[in-house]
Amino acid sequence: MPYGRTGLNGLGSVPDKSGDGLLGSIVRLNLSVSSVFERIASSAGLTMADYLVLGVIRRSESSRSAPTAIADVLGRTTGGMTLTLDRLVAAGLVLRSPDPMDGRRVVVELTPNGLAAAVKVNAELHAWESELVMPGNDSDALKLIEALNAAVNSRSE
Repeated sequence: MPYGRTGLNGLGSVPDKSGDGLLGSIVRLNLSVSSVFERIASSAGLTMADYLVLGVIRRSESSRSAPTAIADVLGRTTGGMTLTLDRLVAAGLVLRSPDPMDGRRVVVELTPNGLAAAVKVNAELHAWESELVMPGNDSDALKLIEALNAAVNSRSE
């Protein structure tokens, strides 16, 4: 069996599984993209999970969100979200405060350092993406990926 590139974290070669079908290809793409994502996020001192939380807050209305809403968007548990938010608060990237409309609830927002980190990683991700060389039209690739995502999500419900 032919062998492909070095495996995750340089732990040796992995077999070439190009004949594994659609799901195998998607899993390999996910691993490759996650590796790039982690490397770029870590350059800003973040994990991929940290960056995703910062990104959700940044894109939320008024750049503020509730922890449960962030957990829902990212498909995470509220307990896991609490741990991530604790880490981001301790790092000075996120602030927690009582919801001004309902003091029983908590809202989170980015600090200036949190916003800067999110913007930095986002810019580096877009720079990396702009250097991808793909056959055909990027728009066609995006449409195909979105269609695959919708098909997978429809089967997982």
